[in-house]
Amino acid sequence: MGIANAYNKIPHNLSGSMSKNRFRQELFWGVSRMFDLFEREDFCVIFDYKCDVEVHFSDAIEFYQIKTHKIQAPYKFSALKKIPKNSQSIIAKLFIMKDESSLETPIKCALVSNAFFQIGKSAISDVETFCFSDLDETSQKKIKKALQDELQRSEVDLSEVYYIYTSMNLIDPQNDLKGKITGSFEKIKGCEPVKPNALYRLIVDTVQERACYELSAYDYTELVKRKGMTKNELNDMLDRYIETSDDSVSQVVAYIEQQTLSIRDKKKLRASLGKIVELEYTSLELQRKERELSAYIEKETEDHTTEAIVDLLIERFGTSFSIEYSDQDKYCFYLLVIKRWESGKYE
Repeated sequence: MGIANAYNKIPHNLSGSMSKNRFRQELFWGVSRMFDLFEREDFCVIFDYKCDVEVHFSDAIEFYQIKTHKIQAPYKFSALKKIPKNSQSIIAKLFIMKDESSLETPIKCALVSNAFFQIGKSAISDVETFCFSDLDETSQKKIKKALQDELQRSEVDLSEVYYIYTSMNLIDPQNDLKGKITGSFEKIKGCEPVKPNALYRLIVDTVQERACYELSAYDYTELVKRKGMTKNELNDMLDRYIETSDDSVSQVVAYIEQQTLSIRDKKKLRASLGKIVELEYTSLELQRKERELSAYIEKETEDHTTEAIVDLLIERFGTSFSIEYSDQDKYCFYLLVIKRWESGKYE
């Protein structure tokens, strides 16, 4: 049985997204988790669908519930097993993720907190991650009994149910995440990112958009598209912030200066060029359009002049941009893509 079939057996609840519809601390932790996993061959991180953060591999799933502890004290099991009115305890919600799935698909479930876990008299502070099945017998009995009583089950298997202590600042995680992204970028790409703040905003804004999508996905492919981010998508974002010898901007400036235009018109075009170059780093629309334009130029155009190619692009794509982009903006964008295509950037 594939991962999609196993995943569909687990009930989902979008009430979290629909009530807050904002970027919570767990999403920052999810972004950080993506970079921890980057050496894995492939993965997709789903945000706020069946659990706070989900990691989907080709043959396994990991579910993470993120719980911020604001007081300087351990996270006690008594809080995890407390049953709110008309709801389930935290530990029960976590356990059901594993228990309701297919036996053929490995499922890992973990509670992540910025506080050490305590059951009994002492907090467990000597390890960051542990499985509940590795606790002492007395502690396991307490956890099993709480789950058995709440879920009305005779047997409870605690294997693959974990507690993770994170040193990430979950109260104010922005600075921690910015440092994580920059450090991971250097490790992955071998250089510092160009405009690291813009890269941070691009990743955060994309994840926020996915997390706040409020409708149920009608199939697994739609789920990944609407609520997730794949490793390939994240890698594409990182590639956009590698320092390169791209001189397309100076080429476009030179091209504009060569045209028989008034000083006023040239000034407007230079202003539009600056606007487009700045927005490219964060605009998903422009990034998508660049891929579409470069593919079209490669496939559809012959040995045309620059202006002839611009005319073709206007005819094919001119009405497909958002209204925020003027004709001058789009013209400069066409020129940028053409110059990059001429230099072999898209090969």
